[in-house]
Amino acid sequence: MHPILNGLLFGLIFIFSFGPAFFSLIQTSVQKGFRKAIFLAVGISLSDVGFATLALMGVSSLLEDASVKICMGSIGAIVLIVYGIYNWFKQTKVYPDRIDGDTEITYLKYLAKGLVLNGFNPFIIIFWLGLVGVVAVNYEYDQSEQRYFFVGVLITIFTFDVLKAFLANRLRTFVTPKRILIMNRAVAVILVLFGVNLIYYIYDKFGSV
Repeated sequence: MHPILNGLLFGLIFIFSFGPAFFSLIQTSVQKGFRKAIFLAVGISLSDVGFATLALMGVSSLLEDASVKICMGSIGAIVLIVYGIYNWFKQTKVYPDRIDGDTEITYLKYLAKGLVLNGFNPFIIIFWLGLVGVVAVNYEYDQSEQRYFFVGVLITIFTFDVLKAFLANRLRTFVTPKRILIMNRAVAVILVLFGVNLIYYIYDKFGSV
């Protein structure tokens, strides 16, 4: 089977991952509309592309330094916690799919949000670095075939991110300000818990090194 087809199938394993970016994607689609969620998904995918590229370039040696892991993890945890606190206190509004005042800057903001939420999650780059090893050992792909494989994985993940956003958007008829408040605070708690868990993980694993 061609490496890109293998990658498309392999990507199905990760379509039900429930990280911070997933919850933000659903929240954005329900509250702000499908178009903004698309830009958020593009931002998430761009960070994945960046991490996949770094993994293929062999930057895993940089992460062997415990201080680098602690620094990356701490920054990521702070970003998640701060954004979680913001979600807790943000105003509850129900937005139409497109409102007057939407501009290119507005959509770029959601693209940047996807980049930040996914990009500052150190587990993502660890995942891509680990995937390179799995592919090299299990499939015995050369570097060119690995690139095709990663393209397939990325296509599957992005496609299903868009599908998740579309399905969430179909539920908007059931959305009320009270339910938005509950959603915002649920996402806030999830993000803060991810951040706190990340801090515990990195200092428990690398703090004594």
